[in-house]
Amino acid sequence: MRRAPLTAGVIVGSIRPRDVKKAIASGADLLEIRVDTYSARDPETIEHALRALKGIRKPLILTIRSTKEGGRFYISDKKRLELFNALAPYAGYVDIELSSNTILKSVVDLTKRLGKKLIISYHNFRETPGKKELAGIVKKGVSLGADVVKIVCRTNDAGDLKRLASLLIDYDGLTVIGMGDYGKVSRILFPALGSKITYGSITKASAPGQMSVAEI
Repeated sequence: MRRAPLTAGVIVGSIRPRDVKKAIASGADLLEIRVDTYSARDPETIEHALRALKGIRKPLILTIRSTKEGGRFYISDKKRLELFNALAPYAGYVDIELSSNTILKSVVDLTKRLGKKLIISYHNFRETPGKKELAGIVKKGVSLGADVVKIVCRTNDAGDLKRLASLLIDYDGLTVIGMGDYGKVSRILFPALGSKITYGSITKASAPGQMSVAEI
């Protein structure tokens, strides 16, 4: 029997107990910690907040998104790696962009060494690339040891949506999401096709077309 897809509640701005409780009450299976959106981004402050979450028994996705792929605040790669090293022990999953060339291998090695699940992600806020390019992204992520390859692209028409859906027919181990109004349906439909994780907001959307966990 195929395992049911997971719903991740995206926590932006800060890690507040009331937002965590809201995510769980809404039905979130995972909590995505979007460190790049936090005003306080020093390891000590975030570690203190994560230690307080130990009793919730929901796996965390650690994400420190680069600005070129949608991160809110600029964080240098050196600082991002420092944060990954400090915070990965608290997470169940670690998300790193395929384009993060200077720190990608270090984060992959860290994740594997700690026995965490590795998400290698690709985000395109302008368009959905062609089928050949999308296939190349999947194969590259798999070759690097990803447990999940996450592909998120803006969908501008039915052709874009079909092209993303076809990935779920051709490959296993993917999370695929279409951004924008046209891609909204993908957040519900694609998990039925095998997409591993769908993401919903808790306080405010972190991507175009993102629905709340409660709506999903």
